[in-house]
Amino acid sequence: MKKHLALAAAVLLGSIALPAQMQTVKDAERAMKNGAAPEEVMNIIAPAFQDPETAQLAQTYFIPGKAFFQSYDQLLGLKQFNKLPEGGTVAMAQYLLAGYGLFNEALPLDSVPDAKGKIKTKYSKEIINTIAGHFTDYNQAAIDLWEARDFNGAYEAWEVFLNIAESPVYGPKVPNMPADSTLGEIAYNQALAAWQADSLQKAVNSFMRAKAKGYNKKQLYDYCIAVASNLQNDDLVFAMATEAQQLYGQEDNNYFGHIINHYLQKNDFDRAFAIIDEAIANDPSNAQYYLVKGILFDNQGKLAESEEMFAKAVELNPNDSQINYNYGRCLCNKAYAASDAAPTNPAESEKYYYDIIVPLFKQAVEFLERAWEIDNDNIDALNYLSNAYYNLHDDKMVEDVEARKNR
Repeated sequence: MKKHLALAAAVLLGSIALPAQMQTVKDAERAMKNGAAPEEVMNIIAPAFQDPETAQLAQTYFIPGKAFFQSYDQLLGLKQFNKLPEGGTVAMAQYLLAGYGLFNEALPLDSVPDAKGKIKTKYSKEIINTIAGHFTDYNQAAIDLWEARDFNGAYEAWEVFLNIAESPVYGPKVPNMPADSTLGEIAYNQALAAWQADSLQKAVNSFMRAKAKGYNKKQLYDYCIAVASNLQNDDLVFAMATEAQQLYGQEDNNYFGHIINHYLQKNDFDRAFAIIDEAIANDPSNAQYYLVKGILFDNQGKLAESEEMFAKAVELNPNDSQINYNYGRCLCNKAYAASDAAPTNPAESEKYYYDIIVPLFKQAVEFLERAWEIDNDNIDALNYLSNAYYNLHDDKMVEDVEARKNR
């Protein structure tokens, strides 16, 4: 008999638990209808999220979700009359995000078949219409969060905006859906927000999302390549550079450099040289191509060939910092190699130094100084300059270069 009584007590306690949490849901609903702040509604209904029964009810998520949308709409009304309290703009954005998250939880739970297999929805229509009706608000929320330097929040708001647009449930209910070109620009902005938040993979994903929607402006390729480089995703860098080369290669040679670098990383010099030779054949006056070919020879340790290419590049474009730097660097390396081959006899060594080594370092200094003059941020040029002046025993200029480094 005692065992039966104990079992009955356990069943009774179990039956009390659900009504208790249902009462919590009803209390939260009452508070929502009375205009309580969404934070208060969330506090009231919080235990229902933990209960395995009420956690599966659409009502549990719909009630606080509606509270967030109601509060957003109230603040929007104040904003239209310039009566928005301090911090109200960010609060509006946060309410929109919270409302979407909760309504998105509620929607699939509102479409669960009953015991007879029939689906009876109670909240779905209001959920869909509310989210679709606030579609453009998510773009504004993202802009507001960006301006508040909440880049993660901006990313999330644009994610909601794009998800609504792409949703087969919400999208058809949105009046005047923007064209893909506009959505692509939004995805591009989302990528920038992720980049600002240092969420590099998210940034790459958004860049690709923008491109898939037809957004192919130059800055998308430039920024995506930069992010992919930080992620050390060489395959993506190569793919984006190859595509960008077709679109913008005439105005920017950096894409070509990325393509060549891809083959360098794989030690595929034959393919790299084939590409650069083809480029030179098509445009023999392009100094950047000779610069790249010089770097290729340099990577193979072919000093004479790289010097010839850098000299040609300087001849074609004497006002490029990197071209002057690489030619000066090459001349320094030539001087170092000559120094290693110097005779050991003291008398011969001194003559060799002044006849062979000094002229090379002086020539190198000319181009390295020009490289730095063109671009004062070219620290690599200063590093080689310091060493060149040191080998020329010019202590005054060594100090000058070191001073320039510390400016």
